[in-house]
Amino acid sequence: MDNFDRQILMALQRNSRISSDELGAEIGLSASACQRRIKKLKQQGVIDSEVAILDPSKLPGFITVIVDVTLAQGGEKVLDDFMRQLESEPQVQQFFYVAGDVDFVVVAITHDMTAYDALSRRLFMANDYVKKFTSKVVIQSQQRSLSLPL
Repeated sequence: MDNFDRQILMALQRNSRISSDELGAEIGLSASACQRRIKKLKQQGVIDSEVAILDPSKLPGFITVIVDVTLAQGGEKVLDDFMRQLESEPQVQQFFYVAGDVDFVVVAITHDMTAYDALSRRLFMANDYVKKFTSKVVIQSQQRSLSLPL
């Protein structure tokens, strides 16, 4: 990956719908060279997917909850099973297996507290793998980004 690839990735993180002509003019390459590089970055898996990021504050009735989870026991099977459970829930936006005083940090977005209660009962309360969990309801989100600082 060279400097042009990094510039392409930074531009696409800001706006994935930028035209090849605009992108080329911005970074100093031809539109066709940009298209070839983007295709290569997709084939290599560097560009994993392109999605629309919705602002939950503009859509009524969504809450974001950050959950710290401590597992009752360790082991590869427990970790893999628990991660599969998290991956299977569409309300779970992100989760991180972390070092420190908890094992996982989970970011969930639900329609309301009733929906979060149902999710937490399913994922955390009735789960033999979970020893303890703590929920934090987000009051206001100031910065949301999935961009990597290239």
